Amino acid sequence: MVSNPEDQVDTFLSAAALNMCATHRLSGYGGADAVVAAVTLHAPGGLVALPVGDAVLDALGIEAALGSAGCEVLRADDPAWRERLPDAAVGVTSATIAVAEQGVVGLASAPGAPRGTSLLPPAHVCVVRSQDVVATFADAIERVGSQALPSALTWVGGPSRTGDLGMTLTVGVHGPRVVEIVVVTPDT
Repeated sequence: MVSNPEDQVDTFLSAAALNMCATHRLSGYGGADAVVAAVTLHAPGGLVALPVGDAVLDALGIEAALGSAGCEVLRADDPAWRERLPDAAVGVTSATIAVAEQGVVGLASAPGAPRGTSLLPPAHVCVVRSQDVVATFADAIERVGSQALPSALTWVGGPSRTGDLGMTLTVGVHGPRVVEIVVVTPDT
């Protein structure tokens, strides 16, 4: 079991990389460069799906940064959300919790944060606060259970993978083909 918070983040990033996730680190809430770089890699000037009322993404100024980078932002409160979400190249979310040992993130659903944001677009960029990385899955369940429970908690452990098509590993059949994780460590 990992106890040092910095070691937990390192373990999480290593495990996420083994799960076929691209991983990045961003120090401070002052900029969103790593998030914008990850998004524009998969959707240069394309449609990007965002939840609304996400404190982590709002603190980073993600919506404005994506607009400045030439991306069209589709917000979850847009009246055309359901019709346009299948056209989004990237969905951007933040994680409620991340588990170091398994390299997985937990995404809470809410009225402004639909599950489709991370599941429908072919690429998913997930922002994780370093203080939300815990050592074990049991720690994650304990922390999530100590708060008001979301309508759904989706566990993401990398790109969608299946082996039930002729026993051949296929990526992206049931969800995103690409998952990028950006760990944000606040300025101290």
